[in-house]
This record gives sequence, structure tokens and C-alpha cells, in this order.
Amino acid sequence: MNKALFSDESRRFAGATVYIILAPDNRYKFDTGKSVPLTVCVTHQRARRYFSTGYKVSSMKEYEALFSKSNTAIETRKELRKMFDRVCAKADELILLNRFSVADLKSYLDKSEGKVTEKTMRADDTFSYWAALGASKEKVKTRAMYSSALDWFKLFRKDKPISLSAVDTAIITRFAKWLDEQKARNGTDQPLSLDTRMVILRATRAVFNQAYKDGHTTMVPNFKGLIHAGNRRRLNALTVEEVLRLWEYWLAAPDKQSKYARAVGRSLLLYCLNGMNTIDMAKLVWTEKAAVSQKFPQFVFIRSKIDRANKPIGKQLDETSVPIIPQLRQLLDVYASPYSPGELVFPDIFLNAVTDEQKAIRVHDFNRRISKNIKDVCESLGIQSVTPQYARNSFISALAHHGVMTAYIDYAVGHATSEVSALLAGYISNVTPAMMQAFNEKIFIVPPIL
Repeated sequence: MNKALFSDESRRFAGATVYIILAPDNRYKFDTGKSVPLTVCVTHQRARRYFSTGYKVSSMKEYEALFSKSNTAIETRKELRKMFDRVCAKADELILLNRFSVADLKSYLDKSEGKVTEKTMRADDTFSYWAALGASKEKVKTRAMYSSALDWFKLFRKDKPISLSAVDTAIITRFAKWLDEQKARNGTDQPLSLDTRMVILRATRAVFNQAYKDGHTTMVPNFKGLIHAGNRRRLNALTVEEVLRLWEYWLAAPDKQSKYARAVGRSLLLYCLNGMNTIDMAKLVWTEKAAVSQKFPQFVFIRSKIDRANKPIGKQLDETSVPIIPQLRQLLDVYASPYSPGELVFPDIFLNAVTDEQKAIRVHDFNRRISKNIKDVCESLGIQSVTPQYARNSFISALAHHGVMTAYIDYAVGHATSEVSALLAGYISNVTPAMMQAFNEKIFIVPPIL
């Protein structure tokens, strides 16, 4: 066996180690006069699969040169490392989903990124560049967005390759019009939603903007008039009346752990928790302030977006308080972990996830289950179908219709950047826990008609 350029034996699944190495393909020999491909070999429970990197070496001497400190060797190792890490990341995803096998890994890689071949390395090929750019993104959700958009563009092109420089405004305009005529991929005759079309076009625009920055094109197609500005920011919110219907459904559910009651309960939790997103809910920790014995119990959290924004410059992060109103306490009694300061309130969201990528997969899966199972409930109650993202706007809308001051609403939903927090400091310092409790209890009270 040739010395591996990269290797990782840190994973275990079904009681056996998963071996991942990048080295010359041991199915080939250097003494045949032909170049030997460098592959990522994955072995588990005697099953083995090889994943092409698109690189070949003609001799052992050439391969050993890759271990040197020369600039060429360093750059080549960087490219190979990206491919190696990509395979490792996909293995992690399947292990987390409890679906790992080397055969499934190969199918998963082929489906999600396209086979890694010499053709994949062609920077001027739109499909190849698009796939590589999407795979390089850090967040799972972003990679999925790029991949989905590429699938639609390939379908539009009928899999006919096209160079980056050949994609002009006319082609993009035809692509946008073609999307208008497509059906959703959910087994119905419903047209592709406006949201989905806009996400596809935004990803497409991002690809060609990056291609221009990378020097692969001399112009960027014009997307003006094709992407609806601010579409993602429109108000997706439930009225308080609709929230109360969900609340009554949950109260009447005989089994609060059934998939439907659980989806409704989880959605109501996000709503009660100041409309926070799922990643913040997953990070929520029990503190003494949240104890039942407190007169006005509260959770304290730092919104993830604020956390990321402040980390690089090391500023003191602003905390937001979440009053534990009676409805929230009822939900916590069913779905939260037992009260224990320092422990996660909802450990089942992240479960055993360790890396940021694993956590992102868990959060995505959590949101997907809510959206899927709450849909039938909403239809039966005669209200619009909701997703976890509705919680934030619904919370804001409820308080606003009750005439609660914008300064408190901004504070409650974590609009605590360094600029905003400075403006709110004087106001919030005068808002007592009792006042916060009274404000938040309004989210279950139908606002008066003015």
C-alpha cells in the first residue's frame, strides 16, 4: 500500500471504523507505463469505494514530490485536500442520518455534487464550475440551494453543456420564463412557487457574479426585473386568531408526543420564545433566572446573527430576555429537558451532533419535520400552512397590533447590534421583568380593532 497523502480513521459506524485515505489507486501499478489516478478510498466493513480526484501521477517519484514544500506541491495538496474533505463531510452527513454505507456514500456524492472527474475540473464549463462553487460553501443549506438551482438549470439546458462566457442576458431571461412554467417537485400540479423561483435565480446570479470575479467571464448577465426585490422579506405571519386555533388544537391533543401535536407544540414554542429561530432554540440553556420559583422567570439568549457579527471584533454581546409566560411554561413541561442550570433546554435538537455542519443538518431536519407535519393541521383548521420561520414575524405582528413600543419589539427579537443596542439602552433599562411579562402575554390575546 502506498503512503497516503491524507488519511482519516476517526469515524466509526455500526461498530466498525470508516477508513478514508487519499493515495494512488492501488488497483493500478506504476510499472505498466500508464499514469495512476489519485483517488479517495473509503473502506468500511470490508466494502470499498474509490472516488476520483481528476489527478494522475506517472511515477512514484512524481507522487512523492507532492509531499515536498514546493509551491506547486502545496497548491496541488490544497486542491486535493478540498476533495478529500468533501468526501469526509458527506460521510459525516450520512453517519449523522444513520444511513452510512460506502455504496450510499458513492450515490450521495454522485447525486449531490456530480462525479468528480477530469471534466469537473474545467473552470470554463458552467455545470462544472457551478457544482464546484456550490460544494465549496460552508453551510449545508447554502450548498443545497446551489445544487438545486444547478439541477433546474441543467433541466432547462436539457443537460447540454455551455461555457460560462456563453451564458448571456438572453439565456438567463429565457431561463426565468421557463421557470415560470415549471411544476413543483411535490407530486402535484402546483406551479413552482415564487419563493422557489427567486431562490433559484438568486443562486444563479451568485454563480455568475463569482465567475466574473474569478476572471472566467468578461460580463455578468443582467438579472434586472427577473428577481423580485425584497421577496424573501415579505411578511409571512399568522394572526393571533390563527395562533389561538393552533393553541386550542394542541391543548385538546390527547397525545402531545404524536407527530402532529409535536409539530404544533414546537411551532408554538418558537413563537413564545420571542419568535427565535431554531438554532437559537437549540442553544438555549437553563439558568437560575428560568426557575419556577422566580416571580417573573426568564430565559436569556444571544441571537446567533448578533453572535456571529460580533465575534471577529470581540465586543461584549448583548443578551435578550424571554419572559416565560404561562403558555410557554406548559409547552416546556412537555418538550423541554428537566430544569438543570447549565444544561441545554432542548438537547434533542442537536442530539449527538458535534460539528457546525452536523448541527446544521439536525436543525434543518427539525424544521423540515415541523413544516411537513403541521401542514395537515393547518389545512384542517382552515389557516395558512406555516413553517418555523413564521414564528418571528407572527410574534412581531402580535405585539405591534397591541401597540407595544417598537423599541421593545426590536429588543425582544434580538435586534441588538452595537448601534441599535446603544439606542435602546435607555429605554430597556426602564423595562422591568414584570413589564416584559405583560408585553409577551399579549401574544395570546386578540388585539382590539382600532
